[in-house]
Amino acid sequence: MRHQSLRSTATTHRARGTTGATRPLRALSTTAHVLMAGSLLLAGVALVMPASAATPVAAEQSLPLSIPAGPLDQSLNRLAASARRLLVVDPALLRGRQAPAVEGNLPVSRALEQLLSGSGLVADQRDDGSIHVRKLPAQSSNLPALTVVATSAADPGAGLQRPASSGALGSRSLLETPFSITVVDKDDIQERQVTTVEQAFRYDPSVTSASGEYGRGSSLLVRGLGIDDTNGFKMDGLALPGWGNDLLPMEVFERVELLKGLSGFMYGFGSPGGIMNYVLKRPTDENLFAVDVGYKTGSLFSKHIDMGGRAGDDQRLGYRINLVQEQGGTYFKGGSLDRTVASLATDLKLSPDLKLSFDTVYARRKSNGNAFWGMSLASGLDLPTAIDPRTRQQPEGAYFSNENIVVSTGLEWQLNPDWKSSFNYRYAREDVDYVYGDISINDALGNSSTQVYGGIYSFQYQQLQAMLEGKLKTGAIGHQLVFGASRQQYEVLSDRASTSTAVGSGNIYRDSLLSVGGISNAGHSQYRGSEIVQNALFASDTLSLGEQWSLIGGLRYTRFDQRGYNRVGVQTTTYQRSPVTPTVALMFKPLAGLTTYVSYVEALERGGTAGDTTANAGEVMPPLKSKQIEAGVKVEQANWSATAAVFRMQRAAEYVNAANTLVQDGETRYQGLDLSGRYALTPALNLEGGLMWLDAKYQSDSADLAGKQVVGAPRMQATAGGRYRIAGVAGLSVNGGLRHVGRSKLDTGAPQRELSAYTVMDVGAVYRTRLSGKDVTFNAQVQNLADRRYWVYNGDSYIFAGAPRTLSLNARVEF
Repeated sequence: MRHQSLRSTATTHRARGTTGATRPLRALSTTAHVLMAGSLLLAGVALVMPASAATPVAAEQSLPLSIPAGPLDQSLNRLAASARRLLVVDPALLRGRQAPAVEGNLPVSRALEQLLSGSGLVADQRDDGSIHVRKLPAQSSNLPALTVVATSAADPGAGLQRPASSGALGSRSLLETPFSITVVDKDDIQERQVTTVEQAFRYDPSVTSASGEYGRGSSLLVRGLGIDDTNGFKMDGLALPGWGNDLLPMEVFERVELLKGLSGFMYGFGSPGGIMNYVLKRPTDENLFAVDVGYKTGSLFSKHIDMGGRAGDDQRLGYRINLVQEQGGTYFKGGSLDRTVASLATDLKLSPDLKLSFDTVYARRKSNGNAFWGMSLASGLDLPTAIDPRTRQQPEGAYFSNENIVVSTGLEWQLNPDWKSSFNYRYAREDVDYVYGDISINDALGNSSTQVYGGIYSFQYQQLQAMLEGKLKTGAIGHQLVFGASRQQYEVLSDRASTSTAVGSGNIYRDSLLSVGGISNAGHSQYRGSEIVQNALFASDTLSLGEQWSLIGGLRYTRFDQRGYNRVGVQTTTYQRSPVTPTVALMFKPLAGLTTYVSYVEALERGGTAGDTTANAGEVMPPLKSKQIEAGVKVEQANWSATAAVFRMQRAAEYVNAANTLVQDGETRYQGLDLSGRYALTPALNLEGGLMWLDAKYQSDSADLAGKQVVGAPRMQATAGGRYRIAGVAGLSVNGGLRHVGRSKLDTGAPQRELSAYTVMDVGAVYRTRLSGKDVTFNAQVQNLADRRYWVYNGDSYIFAGAPRTLSLNARVEF
């Protein structure tokens, strides 16, 4: 189980580090060099190509649009966001009005005509690109004052209409997706000063933090389950190495999507915790140049440049560049962070219907002297009083460094208004290098011992994927079809000389006086430890059975081939499976903006391998099978939205039994209720909240496990938040939120030890103004306002000290 394997994963790869000596950039492989060179060549060709060679461009460019029927205000917001235009309208004019669906490649003017048809309203497009909606002239003698309608995620009316990736189901709005998905977009990321995915999904009641901000990863549990390190992380729907990639730089992403639960049909093999999909910021049609500077508790300073636009005589080349540098101290005594990020997204419009893209993300992060992992609690000990998280917990010289390169290229072809195809290639590599201490709590007084581990590891993906999406009708039944094929190759490069040593004793309530000693990764080399190849074919069909009913069916065939190798390159293990994973869902939409659904999905994940210290060391387990059924409702109205889902997930159980043997016995069952909603109480006050109730238990023949609560899975979580615009000060708003995490079990002992519940409060303020003709935003956010001390689950018998009160300041200027 992912939540139980958090610790074993760390142990497997734990030896990683150097003494801080500079290493060559191993992530820039030959493949990455070729693709980045291709990006530069693409830009050069577009800039020097004479305009006469290009396809003539119409006076008004068409956009590929897929706007479902629904409330008029939401449809206009969606069109404005797609066209990157400012929408100006009195909200009272739109209240209660409905808009028809708009599909196909259309200019903005034509799309506006369709949306406003029969409404008594008309739209004017101004020279500055803004769209102004007003009554028809015969009714416009006394026009009310105009109000800007935002398209921010903070606006409750925009939430469920936003698009989200669903793998083999294609891209569709949240309202049209029969699964639970949470999306956090760039506006929310900027406003709340989000730097980790834990912070991004802090107000999703089904998400629990399982680690810290500056360590090996900001690990998450989703409905009590972790996200698969091997297959659980994506960028634009394609694979990423997942070891620590929940700490990818949030500044370069347009949004982050979290698909909860099983994903076998959508994405192939993977544990059932869910899929985290990062969506890269894309080129903008209008020129963009913005600069951020920030500060965070502990003297951590950051700079961020975000620029985009289009180039060339015919504006066919689009670009988006993000540059980030962050350096300084953290809230840990003696801790520091050094982070450098660069991203480039480009697209070249070869014709109005054909687009070529090249994208690159590079991120380097080195964390020194921070808490990289939690502390293990010896058997039989009660949970200790929570420590001050600011203490020096790691030995002197401890660090964790990871370096990522992601390079992608793709071709998108809009075959006709109803059909489109895409072909994408991705190369992604992560290099990890660390030396850090594993702390064991030995008695009730907090006395501890530390074992230091060091080593270097690398993880790399190559993936090819082709997809065809389209619509057709057979009689009265409409079909939304997706066909695809994918090849994915994943390699793990392991350290030939990983090391560990005991370095001494201490006490968790006092600063560590230890040192990593002579442990160093200098001179270490790597070998190919394992390789996984997945070849897949998939297809899905969404059948429209009239205006209200639709049925989704899908199948994925995967050829899964895993091979393990020893240090001298000899193959030691082989693991091959060829499963077919289905999904089926029924949706009913009795009213506009209301969807009810029931869905069933299956998934398979690779079985574990018995560790070196088990009685059956080296034995490879068969695939773990999971099944999930979910029923839910999603509703979006003019000033409120809500989602509710009941779910039941059954997963084969795998663990080391009392005889020290890795076995698969029985299953774990997760069932519960997941609620969330937003409400605009007044034009100035927006509220949001959520609740999750979870019953997670072991269903096993083993008397040691049967009926016990699954570790790390709180029975109840709740969140509440709000945002209020101060009437007396234009541009000023305040925000705040509460997060409550209920009690959970720390281990499967007899009796099970329990983690206490905790509640954390965050507050903040945002002030938007204009200075010297520039849009300027000042932002201040405080996390854990009451400086509450608490433990979070970090793996079976492992605990991690929650973050203290932290202040984040930021100023953003848009030129």
